Amino acid sequence: MICGINLNTAEAEHPEIKQRCMSGLLKLGTKALKVSGISIQRCKSKADFFGCIKNHTTDASRIARAARAHAAEIRTLSLTPHHLKNARLERLGQTIKTVLGARSILWSNHSKTLGCKGRNLYGYYNIPRGYVVMCEGFHKGDLNELVDTLKHEGWHAVQHQCRKGRPLLSEQQIATRIRREDAFNVHGYHPKQQRLESEARVIAKMRDQDWISLVKKQCKGKTKRLHQPDIGLPYTPF
Repeated sequence: MICGINLNTAEAEHPEIKQRCMSGLLKLGTKALKVSGISIQRCKSKADFFGCIKNHTTDASRIARAARAHAAEIRTLSLTPHHLKNARLERLGQTIKTVLGARSILWSNHSKTLGCKGRNLYGYYNIPRGYVVMCEGFHKGDLNELVDTLKHEGWHAVQHQCRKGRPLLSEQQIATRIRREDAFNVHGYHPKQQRLESEARVIAKMRDQDWISLVKKQCKGKTKRLHQPDIGLPYTPF
């Protein structure tokens, strides 16, 4: 019974606390059904249990709102693209999953949980946890952008999982291949991130099959483990 058990420790409540709780809930009548277990446990510590619990009779509506918000948030998250089935994305995604694992790409349709909602963010590679987040809502259905972002973030996974944070291309190779707008945007990154970010932008422009072959070659036979660089400050997602 909810009054006889401490919901935090699962131990039996003191008989006095139990009696005070039961009396208070009986006094509330049917309104007691609207009170959450968290509120009941919190009020058990009060000498005036009823005076505390009567202020929590709106818990049901608050819980219902929270449940609806949670359900809506869950619908924004998926292991596959929302409302989009595309062979290119599937093929590229499967390649990334060989590096990071079967549940390593999360598709967000304006998710608060993954930080996509309200931000001008195409996607990112979460270095500490080792997964790719695709902010699908910001792409607005642009397949070319989605493909470019998936290859870009997938290459960051290769850099940190298979190459221990070391770039593949030389600075000269990057300089001769990177687009002017990308070179300009990279200046907004920390200096120790710029070369890896520039390389990811260059490699994302490769043909799909060449990109897939390169990923497989770089990760073949290598122990995949998270590489967490130390740059002297919190490491922001790419």
